Amino acid sequence: MSAVPQKVTIEFNDRVVRQFMLAAVFWGTVGMLVGVFIAAELNFWQLNAGVPWLTFSRLRPLHTNAVIFALVGNMMFAGIYYSTQRLVKARLASDFLSSLHFWGWQLIIVSAALTLPFGLTRGKEYAELIWPSISRSPSSGWSLR
Repeated sequence: MSAVPQKVTIEFNDRVVRQFMLAAVFWGTVGMLVGVFIAAELNFWQLNAGVPWLTFSRLRPLHTNAVIFALVGNMMFAGIYYSTQRLVKARLASDFLSSLHFWGWQLIIVSAALTLPFGLTRGKEYAELIWPSISRSPSSGWSLR
C-alpha cells in the first residue's frame, strides 16, 4: 500500500500585485496626460500662462520619469511579484516587506513629481533626480524586492 500524496494549496499574495498594477494605471495616465500637455505647448506656447513650472523644459523630465519609472517600474514589479510566487511555488516571505516596497516606490515617484517641475534637478538626461535622497532611492527600492 502506498500513501496518497496530499495536495497543498498555496494562497499567493496577489494584493501587492494589484497595488502595483493600479499604481501603474494611475501613474501611466498622469504621465501620458503630462505628455499631451507638453506636446500641446510645443504648438501653443501660451498654455503655460507665464508659470515657470508649467514650461516644456520643466515638464518634459516629469513626463519621461513618470513613464519610465512610474508606469514601467510599477508594471515590472507587478510582473515580478506575480511570476516569482508561481515559479517557486511559494508565498512571499513577508507581506510587510512587499507593502514597504510598494509604498516606498510610490513615495519616490511622488517626490520626483514634486521636485522636477520646480527645477530641482541634477540636469542630466534621464538622471535628473536630485542627490542623495531621491536618486539613491530607486536602487534601495529595488533591493527591498
